[in-house]
Amino acid sequence: MRAGKKTQGWIQLWTRPYTAFVAVFFCALYETMMLTRLILAPSSANRTLYQVVKSASWGLPLFVVIIFLTLVTLCLRRLYPLATLLAVSGLLALSAAIYGSGCTYLIIPWLVSLYACAVEAKTMASLAAGLCSSAILGLLCIALSANWHHDVHFTDLLYPTGLAFALCLTVAFLSRSVRQSHLSEQALEKEHSHALTLAHERDQAMYQSRVAADLHDSVGHDLTAIIALSEGMDHASGKPEIDEAVSMINDLARQGLDDTRTAVKTLQSKARTENNPAQSIGEGHGWDDIKPILDHARQAGISTALTETGHRPQDSEQANLAFTVTREAVTNALRHGRKVNRIVVSWDHDSQGCIDIIVRDDGQLLNNDADDGGDNGTGLARLRAELQAHGGSFHSGPGPDGWIFQARIPSLAATAADNKGKEESA
Repeated sequence: MRAGKKTQGWIQLWTRPYTAFVAVFFCALYETMMLTRLILAPSSANRTLYQVVKSASWGLPLFVVIIFLTLVTLCLRRLYPLATLLAVSGLLALSAAIYGSGCTYLIIPWLVSLYACAVEAKTMASLAAGLCSSAILGLLCIALSANWHHDVHFTDLLYPTGLAFALCLTVAFLSRSVRQSHLSEQALEKEHSHALTLAHERDQAMYQSRVAADLHDSVGHDLTAIIALSEGMDHASGKPEIDEAVSMINDLARQGLDDTRTAVKTLQSKARTENNPAQSIGEGHGWDDIKPILDHARQAGISTALTETGHRPQDSEQANLAFTVTREAVTNALRHGRKVNRIVVSWDHDSQGCIDIIVRDDGQLLNNDADDGGDNGTGLARLRAELQAHGGSFHSGPGPDGWIFQARIPSLAATAADNKGKEESA
């Protein structure tokens, strides 16, 4: 296992972009040493190369240009392995035609391009074409050096060059085999991970389906029974205040039943949008949907008021989230407050499309359940997390005369447009 990881690490290191220049650097260092030897110690340099450089003024500059073009071409060997091998082989043949056996100065860059082509070639056909062309150009270089310039015997240059060619291909094919093996293992691991993900999604979908069925059978049945009982008691007492309370119970039960059905449909839906919390709860609420919530509080004997400044944006997601925040604040005041006589809701829209929500009541806390972050992570904590996910903020705490809920919701229409643009551009 450790050996496999180490090999995989070497493969990943090889495929990094900057490592392509390591071999080029060493080749440049080698060529610099050989050129320095040619200039400072010509007696130890290649004889034919030295004669051409000494007899022609263009000899040394042309040779430097050939070396420079070879090194630049090597930088592209991973992107265009076949073209790089052919270009380097062509420059090798050109140097053999002009400088004879001095072409051996380019042997190392040629082997580097040969190795890269053998490893990086996409298809076996391109690999075979590159190797055959390179081998033919290599033989041409040896023939030009031996039969044209007569500065070396054909076999004296053929054997070491052929041996280097064979060793380079052997190492390259081994590297290619190991690389292909690890790529296949990665593909299998990816497929296995994908299968596990699909199984997890399937199990989650089945769990959601069971939850939806239980929710529909239990809560739906209870709410339906409440609706039937409240309708049977409609105007049965003869007292207006009691009949009004019964009517409110009926309305709340019907609204709860509608919300339950919406939740069940959402849980059972296969097209549920996981990355959009506003869509994951079914159909969103509009700006005016808060009025029935305030009417229910009034029917419970609490004076409510809604003040709104600015202009409402055409932002359905923001409207839905503002309704959720306000409803949660009013519900907490009714559930946890004591001696609550007044609830004041203010919506302030600014010029950037944001909305500031403040909900005040004059009651006293019955317990600590409505404290900042209470409800065991399901009430205000869940609401705070949802607001933060949308880039907003939420705070609740005691005020001068009661309890205050404060929330700020940014423009969600602009955020949705930006996300859509990024998805389309991606």
